[in-house]
Amino acid sequence: MKPNYKVLTVYLLGVFIGALDTNVLGPVFPVIARSFHVTLEGAAWTVTAYTVAYIGSTVMAGALGDRLGHRKVFIWGVSLFALASLTAALSRVFTLFVIARIVQGAGAGAVYPNGQAEGLKQFPPEKHGMALGMFGAVFGLASIIGPTLGGVLGQYFGWPAVFIINLPIALIVLAMLRKAPPSEIVTRPLPDWVGGSSFSAGLASVLLVLMGQGTVRLVFLVLAVFFFGIMAWRQKVARTPFLDTTPLANKAGIAVMVGAGLIGLDMSAAIFVPALVQADLHYSVLESGLALLPAAFTGALLAGAGGVMVDRVGAKRILAVGLAAAAIGGVLLAWPPLTFLRFILAMIALGMGTAFTMGAPLNRLALDLYRSEQAGEALSLMAVFRATGLAAGPILLTAAKVLHGFTGMYGAVALASVLGVFVFLVVPEKPRGMGPAFIQKT
Repeated sequence: MKPNYKVLTVYLLGVFIGALDTNVLGPVFPVIARSFHVTLEGAAWTVTAYTVAYIGSTVMAGALGDRLGHRKVFIWGVSLFALASLTAALSRVFTLFVIARIVQGAGAGAVYPNGQAEGLKQFPPEKHGMALGMFGAVFGLASIIGPTLGGVLGQYFGWPAVFIINLPIALIVLAMLRKAPPSEIVTRPLPDWVGGSSFSAGLASVLLVLMGQGTVRLVFLVLAVFFFGIMAWRQKVARTPFLDTTPLANKAGIAVMVGAGLIGLDMSAAIFVPALVQADLHYSVLESGLALLPAAFTGALLAGAGGVMVDRVGAKRILAVGLAAAAIGGVLLAWPPLTFLRFILAMIALGMGTAFTMGAPLNRLALDLYRSEQAGEALSLMAVFRATGLAAGPILLTAAKVLHGFTGMYGAVALASVLGVFVFLVVPEKPRGMGPAFIQKT
């Protein structure tokens, strides 16, 4: 089987839209806040709304794609994302804008796992690492283009332009998909929608517990317990449980889940880099906004290479290299006083860490846990665990900063990275030609 790069490009472009949206909004947040006469903190909640909806929908969308066809659910996701983008651009009431962001997140949640799962089918199994690396490179490219594009569009065309830009890309994707081959559909019963909805609502509630304060946090804690209780009950009584938990109910599955969360925590540290360079290197706001470019360029350049190396030497070794690089980057940033040279070296190390952990290596281990027809479920679960770490990271890292400043914050990043190396040691890699039973028996 020869790789079908033409079809893969369609799914890469679709995933690029969602990845771009998470990076393009930063420069226009103050403008959005002023436009709707809300505080900057209030505008930032639109990111929370998007993230919660994304995590809430991605597992259900992945499971549906495994049953109904990844191409079909991918089309639904792109269409929903485009419609929500148009609604956000035309919104003149903040409530409608927030609703549009929620729908956008739900659409992106359907795009990501199904785009990757269908893209993988265009490559033979021994080239899956390369395909996953390409998806990782798309995220890296979006992190480079996004902030600059957002600044240009916001400056010259106004904040609605950052949403309008999604429409032509989405239309191109939908037009190209008309010629793409239909998905191979495996006849399986649809997953229990009550259990799936409860799981999504429980995950959303956990995120809001982490992001909320005071009474709000307590309310969502109660809701999280309630929804996960329903999900656990439905897993036992439903004819077709929503989630196949068997691959996760052993040390390998638990290690992959914990490791994904730690990788998400490492990724969240990038949020605080502008504040670090403003404080220690006395950068301006504009200069601090460009400070992440060395990491973004390194991540984008190496993501594809990381995928190729996964095919050759295995996912665990590449993960170990990536986490070791992230640990070095954390130490360099934690070591006072920060110098320009050490900062650049740290950014390169963190970019390498992102390239060798976020995409192909972690997803390859996740795919090894599940059967081939469960690719959407496996990929969406890794996205959820990684995003949970990404959401919890700022809270844990700011707590470390309160204790020991930026030294404590980036020291915590280094510690989490080293812990990740040891966590993945307990995950056996599947030899070629062996099914998921290999891992489930360990």
